[in-house]
Amino acid sequence: MKEFSCSFNSVKRCGGCIFLCFFFLSMSSFKISSLNVNGTRDVKKSAMVYELMRGKGSDIIFLQETHSNLENEVLWQQEWGGGTVVCSHKNSKSGGVVILFSKGFLPLSYEVEEVVEGRLLKVRARYENINMCLINVYAPVVTVERVCFLETLSNTIEKCNKEDYLFIAGDFNCTVSDLDRNHQEPHIASRTFLKRLIVTNELCDIWRSQHEGTRQYTWAHVRENIISMARLDRFYVFEHQSQVCKSSVITPVGFSDHCLITEVVFINDVKPKSAYWHFNITLLSDAHFRNCFSIFWERWRSQKASFVSLQQWWDIGKIQIQQFCNQYTRNVTKDITRSMKALEIEIVELMTLVETTGDRGHTQALKRRKAALADLLGIRAQGALVRSKFQGISEMDASSKFFFGLEKKNGQRKIIHCLKSAVGQELTSPSEIRKRAVEFYAELYKCEYKEDKTVTQQFFDGLPKVPAEAQVELEQPLSLQDLYTALKGMENGRAPGIDGLPVDFLKSFWAMLGEDWLEVANDSLTGGLLPISCRRAVLTLLPKKGDPREVKNWRPVALLCTDYKILSKALSNRLREVMGQIIHTDQSYCVPGRQIGDNISLIRDFLDVSRAIGLDAGLISIDQEKAFDRVEHQYLWHTFEAFGFSSGFIAMIKVIYGDIESVLKVNGGLSAPFKVCRGIRQGCSMSGMLYAIAIEPLLNSIRSRIAGVCLSEDIPPIRLSAYADDVVVLVKNQAEVDSLSLMVDRFRGISSAKVNWEKSCALQIGEWSGGIMALPGGLEWCKGGFKYLGVYLGDEGTMEKNWSGVVEMVEGRMRRWRWLLSRMSYRGRTIIVNNVIASALWHRLSVLEPPSGLLAKIQAIIVDFFWDKYHWVPQSVLYLSKEEGGQGLVHLASRAAAFRFQFIQRLLYGPENVVWRGVAGLILQRVGGLGLKKALFLVDSQISREGVPPFYRGLLRVWSIMKVSRRTSAESVHWLLEEPLVYGTGLYNCSCSTFLQDSGEGENHHLKTVNGHGWARLNGWKKGGRTFGDEVGKDCRTNAGEL
Repeated sequence: MKEFSCSFNSVKRCGGCIFLCFFFLSMSSFKISSLNVNGTRDVKKSAMVYELMRGKGSDIIFLQETHSNLENEVLWQQEWGGGTVVCSHKNSKSGGVVILFSKGFLPLSYEVEEVVEGRLLKVRARYENINMCLINVYAPVVTVERVCFLETLSNTIEKCNKEDYLFIAGDFNCTVSDLDRNHQEPHIASRTFLKRLIVTNELCDIWRSQHEGTRQYTWAHVRENIISMARLDRFYVFEHQSQVCKSSVITPVGFSDHCLITEVVFINDVKPKSAYWHFNITLLSDAHFRNCFSIFWERWRSQKASFVSLQQWWDIGKIQIQQFCNQYTRNVTKDITRSMKALEIEIVELMTLVETTGDRGHTQALKRRKAALADLLGIRAQGALVRSKFQGISEMDASSKFFFGLEKKNGQRKIIHCLKSAVGQELTSPSEIRKRAVEFYAELYKCEYKEDKTVTQQFFDGLPKVPAEAQVELEQPLSLQDLYTALKGMENGRAPGIDGLPVDFLKSFWAMLGEDWLEVANDSLTGGLLPISCRRAVLTLLPKKGDPREVKNWRPVALLCTDYKILSKALSNRLREVMGQIIHTDQSYCVPGRQIGDNISLIRDFLDVSRAIGLDAGLISIDQEKAFDRVEHQYLWHTFEAFGFSSGFIAMIKVIYGDIESVLKVNGGLSAPFKVCRGIRQGCSMSGMLYAIAIEPLLNSIRSRIAGVCLSEDIPPIRLSAYADDVVVLVKNQAEVDSLSLMVDRFRGISSAKVNWEKSCALQIGEWSGGIMALPGGLEWCKGGFKYLGVYLGDEGTMEKNWSGVVEMVEGRMRRWRWLLSRMSYRGRTIIVNNVIASALWHRLSVLEPPSGLLAKIQAIIVDFFWDKYHWVPQSVLYLSKEEGGQGLVHLASRAAAFRFQFIQRLLYGPENVVWRGVAGLILQRVGGLGLKKALFLVDSQISREGVPPFYRGLLRVWSIMKVSRRTSAESVHWLLEEPLVYGTGLYNCSCSTFLQDSGEGENHHLKTVNGHGWARLNGWKKGGRTFGDEVGKDCRTNAGEL
């Protein structure tokens, strides 16, 4: 362990710069290799190929004679391990060329041209600042075919851009120099044409240019004790680019009669995809690594006193973890690599002896050494193969990150190819793109806070307060259990922060690291400053709607260190407990017990009812520009105070956002860090709750100043619906529109929140005979409907948009998985259907009724995908659980029915403050003209659903499959009063059902109200042995005048 102690002092001196300099090392050199593998149909042999390439550190690999086809292309994709595989197949017995990109050297994008099937493959790969043209060659053995092939190759080279870095590699099956064979070149025509090709296209043979006059061969073949050797495998580049190739090496390989050729290339502008180190989680399954790490960390723990602060000790400790992991990885392969190197040298020497002496003993020795080299590599390959097979079994049939990562993505990755400058000029240079992005976000996160106590107080008036009993729990010091609970609730497989340590690592070593992090965290909360690695986030950009050339149309997501996320989640677990007490019911975001479906159901039903009663109103959907990123920290702390949070808890939240900064990751490269003085990090566990708290003063002000729309005397007016920054406000007149505009402007002054009126939407409801209301910011009213929280709401034409193209979407998703279908078990196919394909429908199905026949059509497509060809068992069996002999395949109609039952359950038994319950009641009262709300679900008969919105028609249709029964022994008068008078079990023989229905008296308690003196007798109806229906019928006849 000595190698780790020598750097402590030097690392300590770096202080705050450590994480910047450590992760900004740029990799300028890389390796390109080429090998004719003589077929890879054998699984162990293909594993040996992968291990060889990893062991040699090759970044781009050209393989020839792979004998690959579409079926085993799945294996290439699966077992290469995170890299990119580009194939051109011929058949399973001959031909086939493949280009592999290692996962540490993936291009930003690439174009593929299959020039000659299974023999000539061209890939144009784009890296930062440069393009590479990669041409993989496997020339035919037959002379005539080879000459035609070389002519095609020449034409392909001529079409290459001379500014691209060209690399041509492979097995040419002929030579151009007498030095490249141990006998005469037998293919003179091929040699002549190849020489002309080289001259015409100004190519350079890299190995020959660096080894003039040297004989070394890449292929050897023994027949009747005569050995033929030749340098058939070569690399060519443009002559004017040859200086980028720093070395060229020929290395013997034990499992092929060809040698591996490798070029070390140095190009300043090439950078790896990964801008900073990531922990290799496969080490977690290595028992020896875990033991070594335990020893390492115990020693590091003893160094605490040597540092200025616990924060510095923790930061530098994470750097030491990285160095330890890198050193361990190098050490575990050192011995076997040394042995392989020795064998490779011996093989090269023996090949020279065979050529010069022709000694048969040397030939036999050469065979033995090659076999030994193959065995040595096979040891490593066998281990990799076992791990691969285990992964294939355990993860090809599980909802794992590995499994879902196999999906073929359409198009390029989300790379920024062009950005517009502040003045509209297009920027395409990677350095200009990064500079523009950094300028934009550095400006976005600058503080613009201007305190105005008078205006601020107006927004804060009337806000609820945190209960006193909750304050004690909020400001308790963190415990180890708090942190562990937070860690358990975090998902594995997420991208790590700048320290490179993922959730998997902390979970695996929590028993060792937990108490140390608790000590550091509590010290930081007391001292007011977190370690620098916890304060620095990596911002990665994801595309939003709109022109991708506008930098504002990219959403920043903060990649935060796992230790920071544990701390923030522990605090968010506490904050979550009081959110329902301080956030109004019309805001559903990040409040336990509230759902996004509540917002959609409210607006959906409001639009239905308003159309039915001919209401005139306006609905304004406010779009807030960079909502999370513009929250001023100082304003946020004042808002916490206004809600009555204790100073101790506020201080903890301040530490989480104290002196934070970000580095921007653009196209694989990191920028210099810049300060972040405002904004809520989307990636922090508390971000949603912090934003809900930050916007609540604005929503509170809207509630107090806008009357809203009243649909009935039985339910309160509806003023707004909010889900995070998606706010819909309901207005009735010009004064309310003007008031809303004024509130938004004043709120911007205290919080920096900015409404983008251009992207906002206003929906006109009704005819508005009194004239159109004027809107702010050039916003105009639309009719029909609008899109809200991912679904279209409004009239019939608008609602149809929700289902337009759904079948095509499902089929498109399936196409991205068909390439893997032959390798997937039925369990794997079920996972794809349930988790990737069908799940895309759940959001819409939960709040909207699909068109008739749509689910059946999609279901048929899903079943066809599952079987691929023949249907072997009835569909009904597929839908059963695995324990019942089925496959657990989703049945869409049943899932839709389950959503409706969940809605009914929430309607009948959900929280008292479900925002849409009142409006839903108005719709239910229209069913059959009964005027029933909850009691409608006690009605036995099939009632007319005419005039009922589609969602509720579907709801009642699903409910009709339920059998409503009552316990005959029930004596409770309370439930008796809730019984429906019409179509209920009590009146199933009553001849006056129509009379009661027309009277508008729907439930027994209505009858009690009008019957008065006779109710006491009805209350004891059981005692006389007569039915309740008979008694009600008698009273109806005698009291018809009163009714």
